[in-house]
Amino acid sequence: MAIPLRHLFPLQQVRQQRWELGRYVQMDASRGYIVAAIFLAILGLATIGQTVRVAQTGHEIDKLLREQTKLEREYKSMLLQIADAQSITRIETYATESGMIPVQDTEVFYMVLRSEQGRIVVSQQVEQTP
Repeated sequence: MAIPLRHLFPLQQVRQQRWELGRYVQMDASRGYIVAAIFLAILGLATIGQTVRVAQTGHEIDKLLREQTKLEREYKSMLLQIADAQSITRIETYATESGMIPVQDTEVFYMVLRSEQGRIVVSQQVEQTP
């Protein structure tokens, strides 16, 4: 009956594995260059990504500024249309075209009222002609 030596010395086996792992992880100069190249490549990709994002944001800002300018021009045009529609000459033209007749000179009467014993009484009548 054979006794496996592996089970008799577990601490030695762990030390041996740790030493072998250390040799595996040790980096020589070529591995260092590879790691540095990978790091620089990732850094370059991050820089390119940021540059693309800044360019896209600038394009979006430019697009929004053009839209703002267009809306401001449209707003000013509408203000001019409102001012034109509210002008007296435009209103007079519209009134005559739609068949309205101009106001005639009329006589105007004003009455001055006062209260006597709870009743309203005309105390004076004033005639005014324009």
